[in-house]
Amino acid sequence: MLMLQCPDEGKPNQDGLASVFEQMERVIATLHEDKKFISIIIDDISFLEVAANGSSSDVLNLLHYCHTLTSEYGCAFIALGHKDIYLNGDNAAVILEMEYYADILVRAEPLSTGLAKDVHGQLMVSDKETQHQHGISAIKTHNFHFKVKENGIECFYPGTKI
Repeated sequence: MLMLQCPDEGKPNQDGLASVFEQMERVIATLHEDKKFISIIIDDISFLEVAANGSSSDVLNLLHYCHTLTSEYGCAFIALGHKDIYLNGDNAAVILEMEYYADILVRAEPLSTGLAKDVHGQLMVSDKETQHQHGISAIKTHNFHFKVKENGIECFYPGTKI
């Protein structure tokens, strides 16, 4: 969809991300009629900001609109954001918004103890439950270690890999 938005070597249209969302919504509505499960995947939020001429508010609006599609059409919304890009000032709102909308949040981080031969990093997986018995949403967090391999990654619980 973003390539439709920027057909001339990365030069965005005047319509901004609104036209991208309208195209997404049309495609999703059509697929929803065919009873197909739909996943909206944004590979890197920072590219959207480039397409929006640096406007974080346009990106935040698109995130909000994509999230509304999940309840309207029962689809999944998956987005990748690089926290290190958005740590400075105003851009932190993009990551905070993503974390707010997320049902499951996966963070890839280096090991807190430093480099290791058999472990390349850790994954922190936070799963928000919809309701807790007292009406308060609970968050379950799981920690996994991972090792990058040639054709994928191997995930395992800390201390189980020797």
